[in-house]
Amino acid sequence: MTPPPGGDPGLRVYRWDLDKTYLLTDFDTLRGLVRSAVEPAWAKRAVPGATALMRELGREGPGWRPRVHILSGSPTQMRARLEEKLRMDGVRWDHFVLKDNVGNLRRGRLRAVKGQFGYKLPELVAGRVGLGAGVRESLFGDDAEIDAVVYSVYADAIAGRIGSVELSRVLEAGGAYADDIVASLAALRRVSVADAVERIFIRLDKGRPVSEFDALGTRVVPVRTWYAAALVMVSVGEMWPTSLATVLAGNAWSAPSALGELEDVLGRGAADPEGLRRHLGALPAGAEEVLARQWEYRPPSAPHPVDYLRVLKGFRRRA
Repeated sequence: MTPPPGGDPGLRVYRWDLDKTYLLTDFDTLRGLVRSAVEPAWAKRAVPGATALMRELGREGPGWRPRVHILSGSPTQMRARLEEKLRMDGVRWDHFVLKDNVGNLRRGRLRAVKGQFGYKLPELVAGRVGLGAGVRESLFGDDAEIDAVVYSVYADAIAGRIGSVELSRVLEAGGAYADDIVASLAALRRVSVADAVERIFIRLDKGRPVSEFDALGTRVVPVRTWYAAALVMVSVGEMWPTSLATVLAGNAWSAPSALGELEDVLGRGAADPEGLRRHLGALPAGAEEVLARQWEYRPPSAPHPVDYLRVLKGFRRRA
C-alpha cells in the first residue's frame, strides 16, 4: 500500500469529536441523555459513513502515518463502553480524551460540566505539543454546539494568527476557568508555530445553513454526510480513491444520492474537480457528466482577522 496520490509522506493527525459526529447521540432530551449514559456498547449507533471514514483515514502505508485523536465531551465514566464500541467498529485510535465531570463537580466547576469551548480548546492546544511544524491536521465535528469555532480558534492560535491576549479573551468568553487559560497559554508557547490545520469538516446534524460558517473561511467545510467529506479528501490526495466506495456503502446510499453530494461539494468549491477527474473509476455512475461542467475550486483559507468574540457569541446563541 502506498500513500494516497498527491499526499505528502509523513505524519497526519485526524481529530474527531464523538457525539453527533461519530455517534448518533441524543442530548436534546432527558430520556436521550439517560439512554446514552446506560446503554451498552452494542446498542450505540454510529453516524452513517463515520465508521468507514475513520477506518479509511487510519490506514497506514509506506511513509504514510495517520493518527486518529478523539476529543469528546462525554464523561470519563463512559470510557469503557465507548472504547468497546470503537473496537467493535474496527476503529483504531491513538489518543482518546474524555471530560472529567466528576472532578469538575468535586471542584465546584459547574459551568465546565456542560460547557465545551473552555474544555476542548485547552485540550486541543495541549495535544499539539510535541508535534513538529510539518505535521498536518484535519478536524471533524458537528454543528450541534460550537465545534467550528473552537477548531478555528485552535487552528489560528497554533498558526500564530492570534496572540495570547486574544486567546485569553476568547477562552474566558467560552467559559474556561483561569487555571485552564494559564495552562493553554503555557502549552501554546511550547507549540511549533505552523499553519497546520488544513480543513475542518462540520457535519450538519442540526441542519444549519452553510452560510452560517462563512465568517470562518473556506477552511471550514460543512457537510451533510461523511461521503461528502470523503469526496473532498480524495480530491486533494488526502485519502485513497478506493475508500470512496467503502464510505458510500457506510452511508447506504444510491448512486443518484451520491451524485447529489458530489454536486454539492463541487458547487461550493470545497472539492477539487481536477483531483476527482483523475479517479473517475472510483466515483458513481454519472460522475463524468457532473465533472464535465465548469467548477471553481476554492482552496482552504482562513480569513484574518476574525472577530472570534462576536462569532462565538453568535454560535452560542444559535446553539
